[in-house]
Amino acid sequence: MNIVYALSGEGRGHGSLARAVLPVLQRAGHRLKIVTYGQSLGQLEDYDVLPIRGIKHYYDRHSRLSLLRSIAKNAGVLSYYVSNWKTIRRQLKDFSPDLFIVNFEPFTPLIARSLKVPVLSFDNQHALLCLKQRVPEGLRMSAWTTKTAIRLVAPRAEHYVVITFFPIENDRSNVHVVPPVVNDEIRQLSPGNGSKVLVYLKHPNARFLKILRQMDGQFLIYGYDTAITDGNLTYRVFNSQMPAELGDCKAVMGTAGLSLISEAVWLKKPFFGIPLKNEFEQTMSAMAVKQMGFGDFSEDPTKEQIQQFLGNLDGYRRSLGEYRFDPDAAARKLLELIAATPGRD
Repeated sequence: MNIVYALSGEGRGHGSLARAVLPVLQRAGHRLKIVTYGQSLGQLEDYDVLPIRGIKHYYDRHSRLSLLRSIAKNAGVLSYYVSNWKTIRRQLKDFSPDLFIVNFEPFTPLIARSLKVPVLSFDNQHALLCLKQRVPEGLRMSAWTTKTAIRLVAPRAEHYVVITFFPIENDRSNVHVVPPVVNDEIRQLSPGNGSKVLVYLKHPNARFLKILRQMDGQFLIYGYDTAITDGNLTYRVFNSQMPAELGDCKAVMGTAGLSLISEAVWLKKPFFGIPLKNEFEQTMSAMAVKQMGFGDFSEDPTKEQIQQFLGNLDGYRRSLGEYRFDPDAAARKLLELIAATPGRD
């Protein structure tokens, strides 16, 4: 079957998910065309990729997602699609697609509909439409904005494969809830219990790093694209050693994206989430980490909160030790739904 796999290029999580499931689809004999932009391009350069422009998030100087700035900066994306619609549609039509799998990329489902090709949505964002827990008062505007955006991505898809590590409500037959996916390079690790804490920050956070410099212990910092040492902070450029360092660290701290959380949970690493402000998805994931006993979170962590987290690592490890999930379940569900999708004549 010919499958268009379209994904967001915002952050590294979408590309990480693709790197885990695309080889499974290839081994099953499916032919793939990847459509993406941004950071995902570098992660998927070994595939047949159609580069496009896509929506990005923009933040203010306080690391808060800025809705107005994001709307203004992304205005050109809509005009790009209007101008390039025929070209992109023709390139995808020439691929003779039987199915579009969409990982939170809003424009390719429109092309799929114009080509009368079915759409399968595959992401963790749609889990936010099925939350069991009540949204806290201070998050309601962020929740409304996020949920509205999610509903605009792949509306009326034939199926939704929804990734989550926390319980959600679902009574729809075309919504399939699956646990997180973990890459082979993470699954092959033999986790240790070293002395360092691994930190990943999607967006600079000088205040947080200032607090870490005041603390005992060593911290490995990813996300700044530099390789220097500043006291007890060792900055790393993303490299092939990151998985090994993740496996050997004593705890993980940083931006509360699902990919990093899933890897930490799989490796039984206590996690301290620092959700980006106004990022409702990250805040709910970080809250779930705390509720499930896997760690803690704060948008503006204090030295006391970090010390408390590091002082309770054994307790978090006990909760993590009791949690199990099948990282192959999502790929199996995709293959099952693909098999049930009729090919083009």
